[in-house]
Amino acid sequence: MLGWAAAMPFDVPKTNVQSRWDTKVVGSYFPELIKIGRERGITGLYSGLGPTLLRAFPANAALFLGVETGKKFFDQFLWKP
Repeated sequence: MLGWAAAMPFDVPKTNVQSRWDTKVVGSYFPELIKIGRERGITGLYSGLGPTLLRAFPANAALFLGVETGKKFFDQFLWKP
């Protein structure tokens, strides 16, 4: 959760640059970061944080479920002593 809160201000400009078809990718990140900061303020850099945090819970739960299920499978069927 804290990781997304720390990463979101850097993720929003990246997403904006990637979603536009008419901009060059190289060299447009920092101007986009400054533009968002000037136009929408610091809270603009956190746009989308709510849905991202809501998505994080089920996504991480599915990840842990997959890892644990995989570990049990490999321990039971493949790495028998």
